[in-house]
Parts: sequence; C-alpha cells; structure tokens
Amino acid sequence: MGVVLAALLGGAAVATVGTLVSQRTAEGFAVADATDDTAAVARAVVEPALLDAVADPGASAADRRAAADRLDRAVRAVTAATGAVRVKLWAADGTVLWSDEPRLVGQRFALSEDDLEALESDRSDAEVSDLTAPENRYERGQGPLLEAYQAVHVPSGDALLLEVYYPYDAVLGSAASLRSAFATLAFGTVGVGIALLLPVVLWLLLRLRSGQHDRERLLVRALDAETAERRRLAADLHDGPVQDIAGLALGLGAAAGSMPGPGATVLEESATTLRSAVSALRSSMSAIQPAAPDRDGLGAALDDATARGRAAGLAVRLDVPATVPAGPPALLAAVRFVREAVANAVRHARATTVRVRVNRRDDELVVRVSDDGVGFDAEAVLRSRRSGHLGTTLLRQIAEDAGGSLLLRTAPGAGTTWELAVPAGTESGW
Repeated sequence: MGVVLAALLGGAAVATVGTLVSQRTAEGFAVADATDDTAAVARAVVEPALLDAVADPGASAADRRAAADRLDRAVRAVTAATGAVRVKLWAADGTVLWSDEPRLVGQRFALSEDDLEALESDRSDAEVSDLTAPENRYERGQGPLLEAYQAVHVPSGDALLLEVYYPYDAVLGSAASLRSAFATLAFGTVGVGIALLLPVVLWLLLRLRSGQHDRERLLVRALDAETAERRRLAADLHDGPVQDIAGLALGLGAAAGSMPGPGATVLEESATTLRSAVSALRSSMSAIQPAAPDRDGLGAALDDATARGRAAGLAVRLDVPATVPAGPPALLAAVRFVREAVANAVRHARATTVRVRVNRRDDELVVRVSDDGVGFDAEAVLRSRRSGHLGTTLLRQIAEDAGGSLLLRTAPGAGTTWELAVPAGTESGW
C-alpha cells in the first residue's frame, strides 16, 4: 500500500507541476501570438494606410485630417476582427499622432526605454499594460490589458510606434485551453503508466515478501542447527574429557592421601591443577551452551552463570528452589544479574566465597548475591563514571530494564551484597 500510494502521489505531483508549467508556457505563447498579430497588423494594414501628413507638423489641416481618416478606416476594420480595445500611434518625441480615442491625439507623454528601443530596432514586443500611467487613463475599467508595440514607417521613412491593447482575459483563456489539454494528457499518461506498472510492482512485492519468509525460515533452521551443534559439543565435553579429568583428579587426590613424603605434595598439586582444569572446561561448556532458565531450570542457569567465579577460585554457594514461580523475563533478568554480580566480585572484591540466594517474595522474584570481599565506598563508586565501575552501571540497567529495584549493602572491609527484586510476571522482552 505504501508503494502504491507513493506512486499515485508522485504521479499526481508530476502531472500537477507539468500543468503549472504549461500554464506559464501557454501565457507565453498567447503573448507571442499577440505580438505576432500586432506585427502583422503593422505591416499589412497600418503601414499601407500611412501618409506623411500624419507625422508632418507642416502639413495642412486638410491633409492631416485626410491622413487620419484613412488610417482610422483601416485600423477600425482590423480592431473589430482582432478584439483590440485601443490603438495608438506615437511619434518619437512621445506625441500621440493618432488613436481611436480622440482625446489622446496631440497629447505628449514620455516614452519608456522599451518603446524607444522598439523604434530604433524595428522589433515587436508585448507586456502587461500599466494602467496607472497617465497615457492609459482611458483604458482603466476594462480589466488587465496586454500592450503590444511595433515600429511602423511613413512613406518618407520616418519611424513611428504603433501600440495595440488586447484584453488580458483573452490571453488567460488561451492559456487555460492549453493548460486543460496538457493536464488531460499529463494525468492520463501518468494514470496509464501507473495502471501498467502497478501489477508489476505488486508482483515484485509479493516476490520480495516470499523471499523474506524463505530467509527467515533458513535463519531459524541455521540457528536451530547451531544450537544443536553447541549442545552436542557440550555433551561430548561433559561425558568425555571433563569426566576423565575429574576422575583423574580424584584418583591423584586419593593417592596423595595414602602416600607419605614429597611425592604426596606433587600428587596433590597435580590433583589441584586438574580440578582447576575441570572448572575451566565447565566454564567453557557454559559459554558454548549456557543453560536456559525456562528450559533447564533456574538452578542450572545460575550454575552456568557462576562458572567464571568457580574458575577464578571462588567458592560459590547456590540457594535456589527446585521450582521458581516466575516468568521467563524475570528468570532471564536473574541470570543476567547473577552473572554480572559474580563478575564484579571476581574483578574487584578479592573474595573467597560468593553466596547466591533466590526466593519469591509476594509478587516479586528476589535474587541476592553476597561476597566476603573487601567491600567499597558505595556512595563514591555509584557517583563515578569511570570504566572500572561499569559493572555497577550494568547492574542498575538490568534492574531498570526489568522494571525492578536494586539494593546495595557494602562498606570498606565488610563485603558486598547486591539484591535485585523484579516483578515475577513481567512481560519485558530480552
């Protein structure tokens, strides 16, 4: 639906912009047509009807009147056919020599730079008439007008300026006709294009959705295969090398107890080394395939979470009920919390023992991790943002993510206790 809507909006925008551009283009064409019409009138009608007496101040009144009548007859026939509302004939000094508005004849006004250039270059041009100008006062009230001008010449060769005024509504009407035709063509073309492309777009979207589903299925299968392989490796380690090394450590320990002298010390040291190796292997097994609290039980998951502490030489004591009535998000929060708290004890506490206790209190799951280490100044550490105290920040973040609370009890030389309380039935995602 988003693609279809974008196509419709984009097509409509293109057609609309094209229509607006066609409006301006049509107005330009209409102005050009008016300019061409004025040039044609000047060459075919006005110039043949001009006599020198029109612009000759020394001509007799009778000659000037005869020249004006001749021009009047020629121009009025043309203006009736072209729809012009005013015609003016100017001398180079700005005097109106003739007009179909007799009150303007003989009056003198300043010519614009465009008018003077048209006289000198013998070119045609057009512009919207300035009806506030005094020479245009008799055209006011007829709406906006288009003023087209063209140089003409009397038989003696003197240049005069012919101005013809057309209703601008005619220009707008011509532009509207062209705009309507273009809009029909533009919207029709866009509509046909969208109609032709829409089935292709929908087909591509369906193929894309199908491919996405296939990739998701393949990803699930790959993850399942990876999980199965991790379980197999963990099981092989547990049933093979770990059991063998653990048995060897027990045997060496028993032999050390029954053998007097220096040999007993060597055997005991060897047994200790093997027990450390067993702890390290079990820690590696936890990393390869950590126990999931909702599948293997919270006790097994916390046993994996504390493997790092045991590998570092800590005595870890777990007090976890066989069945913990809590939802998966709360159980996962407990595992994350214990793993981070034990890691902090390994890094900073210099402890020998860590105790983990889990219990249900009303509607909350409460997890407490205590160590017998050196403790710390809680107020100073919690205010610190140094990287060495990132663990405290992570513990706070775990509590916030689970919608729970975090309690800290510690002091220099008094050990550390962290207590996490989270809603047992929270729906927070992990």
